[in-house]
Amino acid sequence: MKQQKAAALFKENKSPIIQNSIPVKMLIACFLSCIFGIVLMALLSHYMLMAVHIGIIVCLLITTPLFAAGKISINTACLTPMLLLCFVYTPLSWFTFDGLLGCTPYLSILYITIITLTYYRRIQIIFLSLYGAMMVGLTIHWLITWTGTRDMEQIINILVAYVLTAILNVSIIEGVKRKNLEINQHITDLSLRDDLTGLLNRRAIGQVFSRMESNFRKENTEYAVVMLDVDKFKSINDLFGHNLGDSLLKNIAASIQHCIRSEDYAFRFGGDEFLLILPNVNREDAHEICARFETELNNIHGYAFPLTVSKGFALRSEGTSTTEVLDLADKRMYEVKRGQMNDENSIEESQIK
Repeated sequence: MKQQKAAALFKENKSPIIQNSIPVKMLIACFLSCIFGIVLMALLSHYMLMAVHIGIIVCLLITTPLFAAGKISINTACLTPMLLLCFVYTPLSWFTFDGLLGCTPYLSILYITIITLTYYRRIQIIFLSLYGAMMVGLTIHWLITWTGTRDMEQIINILVAYVLTAILNVSIIEGVKRKNLEINQHITDLSLRDDLTGLLNRRAIGQVFSRMESNFRKENTEYAVVMLDVDKFKSINDLFGHNLGDSLLKNIAASIQHCIRSEDYAFRFGGDEFLLILPNVNREDAHEICARFETELNNIHGYAFPLTVSKGFALRSEGTSTTEVLDLADKRMYEVKRGQMNDENSIEESQIK
C-alpha cells in the first residue's frame, strides 16, 4: 500500500548525527586535553589555569548531552569551551609564561587552527578578528612592560614566524575546507537527484519536509503536497517498451519543471509517481500550479496513445503531520485515478450496447 510506503519514508530520511565530523573530534580532543591540563597545572601549581580547564570540562558535561539529544548544534556545543580557551586561558597563560617568549604563542596557533576548522563564515571571521586583536594587544603590552634583557632580533624573528604561521594555517585550512565543501556539495547533488529525470529523489524528501515543517510550526507558513501518477504506465511499458516509457517520464519531468515556481520542489517518488512540495501556497495557488501542469502535459506530442496523469493534493493544515498530509494527497490522487477508470469503463459499456 502506498500509504504505508509514505509513512516509512520519514523513517528512512532521519539523518543520524555524524560521529566522525571535525567538531565532534574537537570536543573529544578538548575533553582529553583538559584532563591532561588539570593534572599538569596542578603539578606546576598554576591553579588559575587549572580552574579554567575545570570550567571547560563542566561546560562540556553540560553541552555534550544537549548536543547528543539534538537540542543544540555542534557549533553551539563548541562555543563556550572555545571562548574560555581563547579569551580566558590565553591571557592567563600569557602572563603566567613570559608572554611572547613563553608557550602562549604556540597555544594561540593551535586555537586559531581549531577556530578555522570548527567554524564557518561570519562566526569564524568574528572569532579570528577578536582573537587576533587580543593577541596584538597582549604583544604590545608585553613589549612596553617587559623588563628582561631585550634581543630585538630574536623578538622580530618570533613575531614574523608567528604571523606567517597563523596566516599559512588559516589559508591552507580554508582552502582545504572550501574544496571539501565543493566536493561534498557535488556528491550530495548527485545522491539527491534521480538519474533518469533529473528531479530530486526520495532521499531528498525528508530534508525538504523538515524545512517546510519548521516554517509551518514557527511561522504558520502553509505548504501543499501534490501527488502525480502516470495513468496506465505499466501497459505503456508492456506495449511500447521501456525505452519509450523512460522517454515519457523524462518529458513529464520536464513539464513539471516548466510549470512549478523556482521555490517549489519536484521529486520522482517512485517508478511512475511524482511528488511536488509547494511552499507558501493556498488552495487556489495549488490548483493553479496543477492546471499549469495539465497545460504543459497537453503540449507533449509524438506518442501513439493519450497521455494522462492523475493528480491529488493536500494542504499542510489539513493534517496533523507531514505523513498524514502525504497520505491524504496520495488518497485523493487515487480517487481521481479510480474515477477516470470508472469513466472509461462506462464509455466502453455504452459502446458495447
